Amino acid sequence: MLPSLKKVNRGKMGFRAMLEKAAEIGAEKVVIIDRWKGRPGRIRLFEIGERIVQIPPQLYLRGIKLRREFKIEEVSIPRTVFIEESEGENDEIRKIREAFSKFFNLPKAKLNDKNGTSFTLMHFSMDHENLIRVSFYLMPRKIEVGPRIRISHAVWDI
Repeated sequence: MLPSLKKVNRGKMGFRAMLEKAAEIGAEKVVIIDRWKGRPGRIRLFEIGERIVQIPPQLYLRGIKLRREFKIEEVSIPRTVFIEESEGENDEIRKIREAFSKFFNLPKAKLNDKNGTSFTLMHFSMDHENLIRVSFYLMPRKIEVGPRIRISHAVWDI
């Protein structure tokens, strides 16, 4: 979903081997999605330089609805991604949105900033269970295209 992202299946690769693989392909940043009880359970962000540094936040997940699970017509998903900038959100959503914007180098946009232009919008909100929800929408048609990520909590002190 995010531009310039390369997916590498970890398999039985250890942490060091995985980071060496990232260095081989020229990655400066790594996102690790750990599985717990057979489903995605945690997201960790790393920067690779002279040292490997974990970047906050570490996100614990309640669930993910994958893109293939959305019942949508076959559409071309634009490679341009913006993070929705909105008013009145709680501090935790604002902090996570800012961290994602910085880590993934994604610009922020208000919902009506890009009239007529086709792009993908990353939207942050609270759901009915008081969990943070990250959703991706095809704009300007406002069609949710996935994935939808439900975050139970974020750890900032790593």
